[in-house]
Amino acid sequence: MTAAPEAAAERPGVRIAEVCVALALVALGSFVIYETQSIREAQSVSGVGPRLFPYIVGAGLTLIGILLGWQALAGGWRDVPHAPEHAQPDWMAFGAIALGVVLHMILIGWAGFKIASFLLFVLVAFGFGSRRTKRDVITALLVVVVVYLLFTELLGLSLPAGLFEGLF
Repeated sequence: MTAAPEAAAERPGVRIAEVCVALALVALGSFVIYETQSIREAQSVSGVGPRLFPYIVGAGLTLIGILLGWQALAGGWRDVPHAPEHAQPDWMAFGAIALGVVLHMILIGWAGFKIASFLLFVLVAFGFGSRRTKRDVITALLVVVVVYLLFTELLGLSLPAGLFEGLF
């Protein structure tokens, strides 16, 4: 009968930060789902409207939040690296990703989706540790053009063209 208290003693306590992140993801996902209902439904040739992707993102965020919350309450998140290099925040990585997001918000209106998303992709790749700039630039160009064409041609949605208005 002494095994149960020993097992409970080995199990780490609930980390408030993990629970808060999980709750924030559930709240964000729920908010995205709720707000997606206000998007006007437009008919497209493919039958897929502008609500599909926000619903998928909202459901994904909510599901991930629920799973992380369950893990946080059941002894902590799984597969979190505890290596010494992860002991301190990587402010350079955070800065690169934050710069990418802020530049995307600033540039998308007048420079367009392609330029803003290209810079976002390259800066996020750098923030995640990639130092293969040539590969990242080529990949970013391909991804941005494919996503732009999928949204504009297949789904019939309008993305800001910006400086490339009318080129492709």
